[in-house]
Amino acid sequence: MGCRVCRARKVKCDGRPNGCRNCERLQLDCVGDNGQAAGRATPMALRKIRTYRSCKSCRLSKTKCNGDRPKCSRCAAKKTECVYDGGSAPRWARNLDRASRTASTDGSRSKSRELPSFMRQLDKGFTTDDESALLHIICAHGAKFYVLNQNEHASPSGFIRLAGNEWAKRAELLILTNFGKISVQRLMVAILLHDFHFRLGEYSRALMLSGLAVRMAHALKINVEASPDVLCTESNDSAPSVVTRESRRRLMWACYVLDAWAGSGIDQLTLLRENDIKIQLPCNERNFGLRIPSVTETLGVGHVLQFLPPSVVPRKPSANMGIMAYYIRVVALWKRIVRYVNQLDSSPPPWLPDSPFAALDADLRLWQRELPEFVEYSMETIYARLDSNQLGALVLIHCTYHHNYLELYKLSMPDLFKLPKPLSVPPEHHDFLQSAQASCYHHAQQIADILAEAADHGAHLLSDSLLPYFVYDSSRVMLYYVARLLDPNRPDAQSKLDDAINAVESNRRVLRMMSALFPIAQSLSNTIDRWLTKIRQSSNRDDMLSRMLSEARSETNDVEQARQTTCSRQFLFTRSPGLELQRGGPLIGQAAPGGGAWDRNNAAQQLVGLSQDGLASSRSGLQHEQPVPTALPQPPPAYSKWGGGPVQPMCEALDLDDLQNFLSWDMYGIMDMGDPVPDDGADDMAMRSWSGSSDAI
Repeated sequence: MGCRVCRARKVKCDGRPNGCRNCERLQLDCVGDNGQAAGRATPMALRKIRTYRSCKSCRLSKTKCNGDRPKCSRCAAKKTECVYDGGSAPRWARNLDRASRTASTDGSRSKSRELPSFMRQLDKGFTTDDESALLHIICAHGAKFYVLNQNEHASPSGFIRLAGNEWAKRAELLILTNFGKISVQRLMVAILLHDFHFRLGEYSRALMLSGLAVRMAHALKINVEASPDVLCTESNDSAPSVVTRESRRRLMWACYVLDAWAGSGIDQLTLLRENDIKIQLPCNERNFGLRIPSVTETLGVGHVLQFLPPSVVPRKPSANMGIMAYYIRVVALWKRIVRYVNQLDSSPPPWLPDSPFAALDADLRLWQRELPEFVEYSMETIYARLDSNQLGALVLIHCTYHHNYLELYKLSMPDLFKLPKPLSVPPEHHDFLQSAQASCYHHAQQIADILAEAADHGAHLLSDSLLPYFVYDSSRVMLYYVARLLDPNRPDAQSKLDDAINAVESNRRVLRMMSALFPIAQSLSNTIDRWLTKIRQSSNRDDMLSRMLSEARSETNDVEQARQTTCSRQFLFTRSPGLELQRGGPLIGQAAPGGGAWDRNNAAQQLVGLSQDGLASSRSGLQHEQPVPTALPQPPPAYSKWGGGPVQPMCEALDLDDLQNFLSWDMYGIMDMGDPVPDDGADDMAMRSWSGSSDAI
């Protein structure tokens, strides 16, 4: 077979034990198939100094160069510039290094895919402020995950949050010092800085950077294709390369996703429109890594760019799309859903088959149906993505899909989501309402299951900035459903309550894991913990009340049986009045246990009444403290299908006002809950009032 060095150099190896002749002649370590270097036949003192490549100065002066980096010994002594041509090692040496990495992972592919253009630029060196800022913000993001992976169980959350912050400040200073300059590198830095500040809970900074990024994207005109030659068939040296074209597309779509979450589907806050983006969706990672030009679909399913000739359009352009393209589409669906829910009054009723609700529901089902096999959520895909270090992307796209259903079906829970214009459902369509509520609960539980499974593989897979808010919404939907909407007369009511509590408990653990990367995850976890405590206390109190009532009923039955027995005895002894008087004493004496039983029964009834009165006063007090602008229409009482009269909530101790404290999906609503804005004067007060008023938009 030959040694690995000869195979990497593509030369014939004699296979001599303890080192081949080629490696001995070149003074190299001969690495065998077992991955171990053979013993050297030449003593170390007799080995000549050999370098891969000499610097330009030594080559021009015909002097021996030791090849030290960044400066050789001769250039360092003479204090001259030391410049090397090409990379730091010849191609065969890089092939050898790649082969050793492959052997160390049992023949599997490298788990980290590096962008070759960025690595080439890194070897070349960064000379401008834009390139230096890009390097600093990349290191800032990488520092947090490096510390998290190295000391996941030992390092405190505060130390992880501080990692990389100084690099991020340096990157922000570099782009804001001359913020009038526009370049692709600056746009990349602005997007990465936005994610960095959003992750730390600095939402006001992230809000301002989102506007800067979108404006730069418009100025660079990356919202349109660089030229109609998408496949790069024309031989034009000035035309952008395949990598440059695809990088521009991905950069533009990153701005679109950033603007979508910041705008929350509200026209006044959204800067990018879908009609203004006239580029195709990103290709898959294989084509991008191998520089293969390809035609993909646009944002519309089954559509391509209009100017493409039919000869270059493949039969199935979606085959060239990757997970990034499907994520962009599900975010676009989310924007449409939020816009529809905010305009319920001007839309046809959702139970009609031709309503916008039915169309959006069909589009979500189509998105799920069009997913390729490598994007579906299955055990095979999970471990395949885990091996390629892409499980986090798979978790994010499917959590976003289920969260879209929460947004669509929240019209069935107007009390929980405090909709500005709640839906009024007539009694004949009450089945539609119950079906939507059950579907909302189902998708909330799916989010909990996906994140619980991802958490088993490490906290670094829960690194997207939106996941804490998905977990929070999932928890409050499940608790609201089982506490206020679930029929307690259902045969599986108790099992559903237990499943919901277990899922919410799992969400609380996931948020605790996220708190190392997201400060807001800790406060959300504390809120969920408070909800669970209320439910457990209510469950214990209900058990005590039911036990007391059951004991009271049993003792009441005993008293009734005793009375019936006494009456029968009195009937038997009616011919003996004296004996009847004698039996009267014990009869009166037997009434004492009955009186005690009725006292306990009354006490239980009073305890139930006190608990309900306390809840009523608590709710009324919260309503006076936080008055709602408009009174929501009260639906008619629902009757159980399993009998028992009107449906009563399973857990009234869980305050509706507490569950209603949620984050609106625009930057202002998130700022209103968790952004540490200092109160330094009237300007800050105006900022707070502006952020709070957006909930009514």
